[in-house]
Amino acid sequence: MNQDFRRQFWKQQIQTGTVVCVAVIILSLAAFWVTSGHLDYNARLHGMIMAFVMPAVLGPLATVYAIRQNSRHLALHLQYEHLANSDDLTGLANRRCFNRLGAARLGADEVPRAGRQTALLIADIDWFKRVNDEFGHEAGDEVLCHVAQTLIHAAPQGALVARLGGEEFTVMCDVSGHEELSLLAERLRRATESTRILYRGDPIHVTISLGLAIARPGDTLSALLSRADKALYGAKDHGRNRFTLAA
Repeated sequence: MNQDFRRQFWKQQIQTGTVVCVAVIILSLAAFWVTSGHLDYNARLHGMIMAFVMPAVLGPLATVYAIRQNSRHLALHLQYEHLANSDDLTGLANRRCFNRLGAARLGADEVPRAGRQTALLIADIDWFKRVNDEFGHEAGDEVLCHVAQTLIHAAPQGALVARLGGEEFTVMCDVSGHEELSLLAERLRRATESTRILYRGDPIHVTISLGLAIARPGDTLSALLSRADKALYGAKDHGRNRFTLAA
């Protein structure tokens, strides 16, 4: 998204700068031509050359300066946008960003898409409090970052991966149905279970429980989250390190 925004920004800046420079040159030549009728041919020719050269040199310089200033403002804008939409610790989309992008995805569901449906997975780290109690909160932060990266790499391309808060994450993506969604949940579960986090030489092993839900016609993001959350509690009630599909 930021790359497209940057590309559009530079395209617009170059187009605007080119138009302004050409317009200034034309206006300079026109103004001199109108006001130099009393001059002889040589003086008028010399004046026309100067009327062209000065804006042709100064115009691009002024344009480059303006673009440079605008690019600084763009960098600040993107930085603020990143901070507003990203989780400070894991770098994932935060809840604010998830709410906005998730709602947009559900809105896109109103357009039929060749058998694809929007699915939501909520993942919660099992017994996360024990990690903080036994190894400390810094270790807990390492675990959160590790799980975040695991989910990113195991999730399908184009999935929206976010941290909802605490030790709870969500993955939103398109699936063909319950079977594909279950396979994805099992891949995420196994990817987390099969890895170890080394913290100051001590191995830390964590697992995740997942609640799964597929969007229904007319669903709001809140309703979809609620169903996935209930399924998550079902997975935890049945022993954790597993997934449950919402009814």
